[in-house]
Amino acid sequence: MYLDTLIIGGGHAGIEAANAAWRIGVKTAMLVLDKKSIGRMSCNPAIGGVGKGQMVRDIDAMGGLMGVLADMAGIMFRTLNASKGPAVWGNRAQCDMNLYSELAQETLENLSGLEIIEGEAVALEKEGENWKVSTQSGMQILCKAVIIASGTFLSSKMFTGLDKVSIGGRINEPSSDLLPLSLHKLGIKTRRLKTGTPSRIDTASVDFSKCEVQLGDLNPWAFSSKSDAAYLCNSAKCYLTRTTKETHRILESAFEKSPLFTGKIQGIGPRYCPSIEDKIKRFANKESHQLFLEPETKNADRIYVNGFSSSLPEEIQIEAMRTIPGLENVHVLQIGYAVEYDAVNANELHPTLECKKHSGLYFAGQVCGTSGYEEAAAQGIIAGINAALKIKGEQPFVLSRADSYIGVLIDDITTMEWNEPYRMFTSRAEYRLFLRSDNSEARLCEKAYKIGMLTEGEWKNYGHEKSRVEAAKKFLSENSGTPEQIAPILAESGQALVTERTRWLSILKRPSIKAEDFFEVACPQIPLTRKEKWHLLSEELYSGFFVRAAEEIANQQKMANFKIPPDFDYNKINALSIEARQKLSAATPLTLGAAAKVAGVRSGDIAVILHHLRFKPPN
Repeated sequence: MYLDTLIIGGGHAGIEAANAAWRIGVKTAMLVLDKKSIGRMSCNPAIGGVGKGQMVRDIDAMGGLMGVLADMAGIMFRTLNASKGPAVWGNRAQCDMNLYSELAQETLENLSGLEIIEGEAVALEKEGENWKVSTQSGMQILCKAVIIASGTFLSSKMFTGLDKVSIGGRINEPSSDLLPLSLHKLGIKTRRLKTGTPSRIDTASVDFSKCEVQLGDLNPWAFSSKSDAAYLCNSAKCYLTRTTKETHRILESAFEKSPLFTGKIQGIGPRYCPSIEDKIKRFANKESHQLFLEPETKNADRIYVNGFSSSLPEEIQIEAMRTIPGLENVHVLQIGYAVEYDAVNANELHPTLECKKHSGLYFAGQVCGTSGYEEAAAQGIIAGINAALKIKGEQPFVLSRADSYIGVLIDDITTMEWNEPYRMFTSRAEYRLFLRSDNSEARLCEKAYKIGMLTEGEWKNYGHEKSRVEAAKKFLSENSGTPEQIAPILAESGQALVTERTRWLSILKRPSIKAEDFFEVACPQIPLTRKEKWHLLSEELYSGFFVRAAEEIANQQKMANFKIPPDFDYNKINALSIEARQKLSAATPLTLGAAAKVAGVRSGDIAVILHHLRFKPPN
């Protein structure tokens, strides 16, 4: 078989890579063990969150699939950080895991010309200008580009206690043990990482009266511009409970049986999503930890115990869970376990996610050392785009940190040394006031259209949106309202009233203005969507940032060469996070530019260090 592009893996990275390569117009196939595993949500069936939700919107603006799939499979939609400014809102959807996977499979199968091949890749080698992939069944596939989106399946093992160790990257699914041998022969280094998943429990065994209920938003946001928020399913309920002192006592009593603490697991897990035993050990002063009980499907017969990931023995996990309010009589359907797997060093990849050592070989997803469905999908769309563009002889596609959260993600993982799975946060993006959910189309649609990721219809729809927004902004800048017209808007937001006619755009710049109330009074004649209204409000609210952005970039370039004394003591700076102090003390960077590249150090940390250095100018 001869192809242009072959994607190995059918997870969230593989889905976006296949769709992107197909959209750009190269002959594409996906190699996956089982078609029914495409889009499987092996951990929490939720999409989005703070930072992550913005990435999903960026993927959608570029013609990706995750936003559409989440909207169709969602059962509860919430906006995280809703009490803060719109720049850090995080859209999140709890999904029906079965429906999401079914929709993903159906969507790919309906892409005319995209082939889905069932089988296991066991060997990868260069044959002339092409790559040859051999499967376990003896099939050989020649292709110009290969995208490895193997998730947590390379040389993977699952752990529940010291004695129960099985081969596999997900429950009832085998490990890929032969493909890593090919990577090693190609000189590609791998490292061991760890992830985990909590128990799934029977809904009927939970006493929800002892838990705090959490409902979806009354007026939810859709992820995709192609979805109608009015038709989102938003009926599911989540619940909040907490661990107790007795929970911690039981778990602590079994630490010697933990593969995490005894060294049986050598891979490093995600700092910001630790197992329950790791949380208890790291935060010994805390008497309890929050747990979220989240349904996995619309019929809500299984619940995901978010926050209780564990690799302790089964009997210990169950005994500890039964000390948690609401879970005293819990029936466990699937016990929690840890997964250890091989990942490549992403700093050996170009920003296109092509391997620096081997032309035409790309990596995307958790195999690159990231965590999360959204991070995987973001890499998948970039790898798929660039593999297709390379085949067509066109220029590579690279997003900068000022373009999108995807650009931040790719820059972070390909330029920094990470010793733990990478997770996206808004704090990682120095231009987060610009990288908002409401302006994803304005930032990315034109770029996506130029490389063939958007259809003519999608581009036309964006043009209509852009025209409406421009017309509204022009009207608001040229017209004013009377004190009587403006009074209800200002009263609702707690602002001081005006005594004379005031330009509408000046009112829109004021903090705490509610977009729906404002536009209903200011320009009801322009048929703006809800998202377009919030986009206009956000643009004015953060307009001062855009003016300063160019100066900030120039200043950062100067700061990159600002010297740090070799004996600089980071532990004396209380304003730095504990993580930043630890990482900087170990790395001992000699310039601010080098400090900024240390994993775990954020832009705010650099500003703090600069402030302290200016009291003692460098030599």
